[in-house]
Amino acid sequence: MASPRLPVISVKGKPFDCGQQYGTLARELIRRNVDIYFEMWHTLWRIGRPEILKQCRDLVPIIGEYDAGILEELEGVAMGADLSLEEIVAVNARYEINLARGLISSAGNGGCTSVATLPQVTKDGHTLLGQNWDWLPRFQGFNVILEVAQTGRPNLITQPEAGNLAHRGMNSAGVGACFNGMASSQDRFESKAPPHLIMMRGILNAENFSQALKAVLSTKPTVSGNFFIAHQDGEAIDLEVSPVDIGLLYPEGGILTHSNHFLTLTNREDLTDIIKSLYPDTVYRCHRARQLLEPDKGNIDVNSFQRVLRDHFSYPQSICRHPDDRAEGIQQWATLFSMIMDLEERTIYISEGAPCQNDYYQLTPESLRKD
Repeated sequence: MASPRLPVISVKGKPFDCGQQYGTLARELIRRNVDIYFEMWHTLWRIGRPEILKQCRDLVPIIGEYDAGILEELEGVAMGADLSLEEIVAVNARYEINLARGLISSAGNGGCTSVATLPQVTKDGHTLLGQNWDWLPRFQGFNVILEVAQTGRPNLITQPEAGNLAHRGMNSAGVGACFNGMASSQDRFESKAPPHLIMMRGILNAENFSQALKAVLSTKPTVSGNFFIAHQDGEAIDLEVSPVDIGLLYPEGGILTHSNHFLTLTNREDLTDIIKSLYPDTVYRCHRARQLLEPDKGNIDVNSFQRVLRDHFSYPQSICRHPDDRAEGIQQWATLFSMIMDLEERTIYISEGAPCQNDYYQLTPESLRKD
């Protein structure tokens, strides 16, 4: 296994205390990550900080109503990093800001691929969950591993961008989750629902599978996104979120895969999937992942996942994505991180950068160990 290079930020206590510890320990990374997003938004769309901060100020009560503890943690991050609460909210709402401003339609590449397998098809009877996270290479150096031992809620480990409270990860209650970008004709960034990455933290705060689903199903999102949720006891459900409805996708033959287009809600006249025409690779990546796992059914393990996540079919627009030399700037997306989670063992395997070029290293946090 490769030696870990991502900083591991371990925090514990009540929400504000966890946030303040996080903000203090990762202060420089958080501040730089905030700066690079605001620089990008200004360069692409000539939007100044005041406009974005106003939108984010309007999100504060929405986040507080969704989960007061999450808002307290964001306040702690802001204090620890010596930034305003609105600046921290901005990086946690960067998905909505990017989507609303047209980053999806401006870019010629993009997407993530998520995979889950249930105990009946894995070698050791464990539930496995994995994802390649594809994003702009300029953000490669601004991720952390955040380990949270929180008071009154399950402990968790997640791999977010610095300043975010969650992205892909799992908790001590056996819940794991990944997030995939999606886009529809109905998407509008309005301060009426918590940002999707805040909902990811809501999922990872859940004590059971029902609570994890409620973290999404209880909201009325104004932009599309995909929540890929699994549990150690052998269940996985995909939630395709849109402003008009939420579609549900279940495993077939013990395998669940997803990329960046709607597989449900396809017959609605009031919803047009924007992703498929922009990124045609999404229509084969989810199918390709399943096809690669099928021969291993009954013996699927971490090595099987690594083989899938390193796949180069239709390179460079492959599951293991590489920048396209024919593209420029924000069109050159790539796989920045790959993660595999064993929800039974509470173990994660991480590859930093393209997994075809980098080994996976293993982390088994003490705070997630079962009693």
